[in-house]
Amino acid sequence: MRFQRVVVAAICLLLLMTPWAVNAQSEPTTYKEHGLGRLTAAESKLHSGEKIAFFGDSITMQGGYLQLMEQALKASDHASKLGIQLLPHGLNGGRVPTVLEGKSPWGDLGAPMRQLLQTEKPSIVVIYLGINDVWHGDQGTTKADFEAGLRQMIAMGKEINATIVLCTPSVIGEEITNNDLNRKLGEYADVVRQLAAAEKLVLCDIHKAFLNRLEIVNQANQHQGNLTYDGVHMNDQGNELLADIISSAIVEAAGAR
Repeated sequence: MRFQRVVVAAICLLLLMTPWAVNAQSEPTTYKEHGLGRLTAAESKLHSGEKIAFFGDSITMQGGYLQLMEQALKASDHASKLGIQLLPHGLNGGRVPTVLEGKSPWGDLGAPMRQLLQTEKPSIVVIYLGINDVWHGDQGTTKADFEAGLRQMIAMGKEINATIVLCTPSVIGEEITNNDLNRKLGEYADVVRQLAAAEKLVLCDIHKAFLNRLEIVNQANQHQGNLTYDGVHMNDQGNELLADIISSAIVEAAGAR
């Protein structure tokens, strides 16, 4: 019996020392449910038959955060009766110019952004781009073209009287220090922030939220494995965080109409 107690104690100690256990202890207990709870609450100001369109890159194409939002809406006694539609337009390798066009060398939305908006008439439009505009380097997008393209998207949304949520890009690599790509991505995030302020749009500051989360969970300064599986594309934890903060931004947008 004494030997068994020693073995059990040793196993418990090893479990507490594993990285996932440390991360779990560091996680706030509310962020995974807070935004989704706001999205599905009766106070959310979402309308019956609401259409919410999402324009993004391969993160949106993979759709993990959208699946969580869809599941939450269907599971809610209130929201499930509203018939809310989530319309995903994630373009593999998408940058601002290619999403406007509706196709990239790696994917096709089926139509240019303007045509999709005019056909679907979403009431809320979520724009979440910027990763590939930076990540593709010389084949990417200059800050001037990035801003000009976002302005076109905003104008298109206003043409159909949609409420627009403008998102900063998440991260390219999870390293908190010695990450030149994220430093440059931060400059593009600043373009988004300034545009949202100038156009009086709802800002979803994904970049800031991810950096804040990584300060907690990535003290080993790893390239991946905390919020992403490869430094860019989301794992379960990243999708949960995305679903939370984007849901909160949608609720803010619905309430601002």
